[in-house]
Amino acid sequence: MENEYVLMVIMVTFVVGISATEMFKHYLKIRQLGGGNDRQLEDKLTQLSLQNQVLIERVQVLERIVTDAEHNAQQSTLAQQIDALK
Repeated sequence: MENEYVLMVIMVTFVVGISATEMFKHYLKIRQLGGGNDRQLEDKLTQLSLQNQVLIERVQVLERIVTDAEHNAQQSTLAQQIDALK
């Protein structure tokens, strides 16, 4: 009878320990993904918005370079545009 109680305590401890570990992992994941305060989220959103705008501008330049119909006349301009992307 005493062995049954010991086994039950061990099993309950095991289940509680695993559950606590999984909850802690979930908490860390949420925190890492930006579960901070509103100011941090606004700063992160602003930063991502600026990065997005820069990438849009770079893609527009690349599209102009690729679709340039006057390839021979624009050789020097093409090199300048490529250098500007670096």
